[in-house]
Amino acid sequence: MAHGITLEDYRLQIMEQLKAAPGAAFARDVLARVDLVLGSARLSTATVEAFWESLNSDLHILAEESKGVLGREVAAALGAVIDAAQGEVLKYKQQLENDDSAD
Repeated sequence: MAHGITLEDYRLQIMEQLKAAPGAAFARDVLARVDLVLGSARLSTATVEAFWESLNSDLHILAEESKGVLGREVAAALGAVIDAAQGEVLKYKQQLENDDSAD
């Protein structure tokens, strides 16, 4: 994450990358990089949890908004990306919870 960028701006950048993702593997790679960036940013656990929750909410909204708007193939591809991204977000949120309970 570049200096001077807010978490909200960063989240929006990630959403744009996910919207343009060519597939689920790319989405998983994007979110793995996000996890590394957040981990190195010295943010509180609560802040990181809030980031993942907001990203998950954005993904849910994107899934709902894209229903019936996109062609079948495009919708299926985007759906696969959203599903993969939501799975990764859940994984990272669970890791945070496990880290919290280990403290």
